[in-house]
Amino acid sequence: MRYTLLLLTFSTLVSCSGLEKSEEKKVRSQNFMIAPIQRQSDEILFNYPPISLKKRAPYPWEAKHIGKQLRITKEFFRCRGSILSPPIQIHRQKDFIYHQDCGGTELHSLPLKNGEEYIYPILIKLLNFVQEKLDRRVIITCGHRCPIHNLYADPSKKGQTSKHLIGAEVDFYVEGFEQNPQAVLDTLFSYYEEPLLRTLTLTDASTPSWYNKEVAITLFHPTEGRDFDNDHSYPYLSIQVRYDRNTKEAVQYNWHRAHNGYIKR
Repeated sequence: MRYTLLLLTFSTLVSCSGLEKSEEKKVRSQNFMIAPIQRQSDEILFNYPPISLKKRAPYPWEAKHIGKQLRITKEFFRCRGSILSPPIQIHRQKDFIYHQDCGGTELHSLPLKNGEEYIYPILIKLLNFVQEKLDRRVIITCGHRCPIHNLYADPSKKGQTSKHLIGAEVDFYVEGFEQNPQAVLDTLFSYYEEPLLRTLTLTDASTPSWYNKEVAITLFHPTEGRDFDNDHSYPYLSIQVRYDRNTKEAVQYNWHRAHNGYIKR
């Protein structure tokens, strides 16, 4: 009898629950309506702040290029000395001595500044600017020279105070513009707002250098400025740093920096 009552009670509860759900479904279907949402053309529900698009940071592989060209860094300025270079004779004090080239990057670093390898930033900026504007590769023929390689490459007396020794000078030409250095010059001039002056003679080039407070630019014709690093038939350009924007000081050759300002391995 007890089991009969429990079963009867359970059946009653299930029946009531099913009836309620059926009635609820019926009411919902009666009240269900589909109607399009209509709004005025100038109706604003929420005031959103204006969207400002942020330029994403370049991926690491993108930062290595400017257009199609590999971005120039201080690594491009490393000394080009080699222990495979044959010894040369140098005239010194009424006599000739044999001089061997240096071991290059395996035996010494770039010039140091604050304990880190350093090339004057304006040289890197100008060369990358040329690559970007001309969309051609800059060929650096001479960046930094250690004292040993500098003597090997250019044993002249004047060459021993070269700013190549302190990372403040670079020689180069542009691929595809080997016979048109004027286009490269015009590109360099466009980097500066004011025109460069032209009365400064820094080298044995046949034409005066262009210069401003920061740099001096010299054009070497095919028969000028030839040395071990510039042993090619093209005209080339040389840029010397005259003024350091960061320290606000003139940049001059310094024997101590040239001979002791780098790591000898």
